[in-house]
Order: sequence, then structure tokens, then C-alpha cells
Amino acid sequence: MVKKGYVDIPEGQVHYQTDGSGENLLLLHQSPMSSDEFADMIPILAKNCRVVAMDTLGHGNSDDPPHEYEIEDFARSVISFLDALGINKTSIVGHHTGAVIAVEVAAAYPKRVDKIILSGCPVLRPEEWQALLSQPMSRDLEMTHDGRFLNKKWEKYMSMSHHVNPELWFKPFIISLKARTRPYDAHFAVARYDIKPRLHLIKSPTLVISGSEDMFLNQLESTKSLLRRCTARVIEGGGVFVCFEKPKEFAQVILDFLMTD
Repeated sequence: MVKKGYVDIPEGQVHYQTDGSGENLLLLHQSPMSSDEFADMIPILAKNCRVVAMDTLGHGNSDDPPHEYEIEDFARSVISFLDALGINKTSIVGHHTGAVIAVEVAAAYPKRVDKIILSGCPVLRPEEWQALLSQPMSRDLEMTHDGRFLNKKWEKYMSMSHHVNPELWFKPFIISLKARTRPYDAHFAVARYDIKPRLHLIKSPTLVISGSEDMFLNQLESTKSLLRRCTARVIEGGGVFVCFEKPKEFAQVILDFLMTD
């Protein structure tokens, strides 16, 4: 049964969900989601391991960071979170922003990481990030009495999930609305992070994943080439919201990798 709780770290309170027993598995969500991104996957994964899904600082029900964070800061807060739960070593699954944070955790704190699974990990050139972030972010949409900003946000989510019916992107749409109340956007921390040299430092066995409809599918092979001990998988029909679209398939790919020597 999934249980929810809070732990204190130096930066504030962190909300998390947990289930299962055995080897540890930490789940790190994308922005602007929360641990609820993994709600359909946690019970499946928990049959084989102790799953812990945290709300990254500034997301979900966790406290806001004390200032605008860099990826190194988010990684340090992950280590503080693991310390608070008494977890010395864990495998990590990171999706999009969570994948970038997982990279820094594995690079900076290698003794704390067993295996690592990177889903939709962006390895973009500065000009590519500039083009991506030049598009209006959800929090940049003007909030008006007529609520048109909600329609614009809905259209943005539709453009990222055109391959599935609206019921599947409604959940992430609702979760993301909390981002309007947060002071910082982790996407900018991802854009400022120089990920390539950090990928070279990862010693843990690594699996890189992408949904066939994910915007970063074309990054899969280039990411794999930068890692020492890496395999790659594609989840057919999965997109940016693969955790909602293909939870069983995603969870099974994770379990298959964790059970290999």
C-alpha cells in the first residue's frame, strides 16, 4: 500500500510517496510534475523493491527552495532526502528534469547510486535550449479573468500528446497548475547545466529510455554514446507523459533492467 509522508532536510520539508520492500528505488519526476507522475507505476514497481518517489523542491507538496536552484543544488537536496530516510544507496529513475538531476547525483555522489535509468534525458546544444525556452512557458501565460491562459496551457499539453486521447494528458495538466504558485522553474536550471561532461563521469550501469513519441527521442543514441556502461530502450507509443500513457510498459522496462546482473 502506498504511503505518503514528509521529511525535513536543510532546505525545508520534502513530500514523498513510498511502497514495497527490498532494494531501494528512487523516482525523480519531470517539471512541473510531482511524485504523482509515478502514481500508476509505484504499485507495480513495489512488488519487487522499496520504491520512494519524492516531490522535488519547488514542486508538488514539497517546500520551495530558498533561492533559484541549479541542478547541483537539486542533486544535493536529493542526497539530504536520502540521508533523512536512512538510505545509503539506491537505484534511481529520472524522467526529463528528473533524469538530469539523476545524472548529477550519479556523477557527484557515485557511492550512493546502484543503477540509474534516464528517461527522456535532454542533451541539447545551447542554441537548442535557447530555441526551446524562447517559447512561452506555462507560468508566463497571462492570468486573466476569462481564463484563456488555461486554454492556452491545454493547447500546449495537447501539442505534446497529440498521439493519445485528452483523458491521458488531463492528469499532468492538473498537476502542472500548481507551478503557477511557485517562484522558480527548474527547466531553466536544466538549460544552464552542462550535462555532457557529467555523463562521462557516471560509473553505474545505466539504461536510457525514450518514448517513441517523446520530444527527446532523437537524443537517445547521443546520450548512450556518452555513457560507459549503457543500454537503450524505446517504449512504443510513449511520449513526454509516458508515466501516464504507458505505466505498465515503463515499469516493466525498469524492472527488467534492475534484475539484470
